[in-house]
Amino acid sequence: AILPSPRYVPNDEIAADEEGVPLIDRRLFLLDPRLPEHEIEIRFPTLWAYLQEGRHRGLHERYLCAHRTLWYSQENRPAAPIVCTYLGRSDGKSGRPFRFILNNSRATIANVYLAMYPTPGLEKALRRDPQLIRAVWRALNKITPKQLLGEGRVYGGGLHKLEPKELANVPAQAIAELLSGEDWPLRQSDLFSTDVAA
Repeated sequence: AILPSPRYVPNDEIAADEEGVPLIDRRLFLLDPRLPEHEIEIRFPTLWAYLQEGRHRGLHERYLCAHRTLWYSQENRPAAPIVCTYLGRSDGKSGRPFRFILNNSRATIANVYLAMYPTPGLEKALRRDPQLIRAVWRALNKITPKQLLGEGRVYGGGLHKLEPKELANVPAQAIAELLSGEDWPLRQSDLFSTDVAA
């Protein structure tokens, strides 16, 4: 599964079924066969015909597809426990240009989100206390728009953008305080590695 655009994710927490599929109205799935085309042609002729349609449209020649071993394979990106929207306007319903979304699913993301993967130190703390992720998520959502906007950029029409390195510079004191008993730095980059899907 893959998360849809943030506009189709109305809540800041994504629930999932027992297989990790997001419980949202707009469910999307990635086609990700790992077999070579000649084997797909023999074993799955309908899928092969679908891939041939992509070839006829020139999809296999586009940059990302052309640089993959199998042009139709997907990037192997694990689900991130927290994702951040990185484009937004502060005049929205909440007044917040960016959203931190708790992802309880096994869905991967498209390049409209920043994936927030815990660093080894935070991962260790989360293994000791799996519920800590919820407290971290709440702390992220308490970061003021001013703090986030101070790191990001603004474009015409009031569109704000927050790059991974800019998010990494946002103060993380509230999260550090959750991890009492350990000496934690005060920046997001010390707690999460951020990445955007290709």
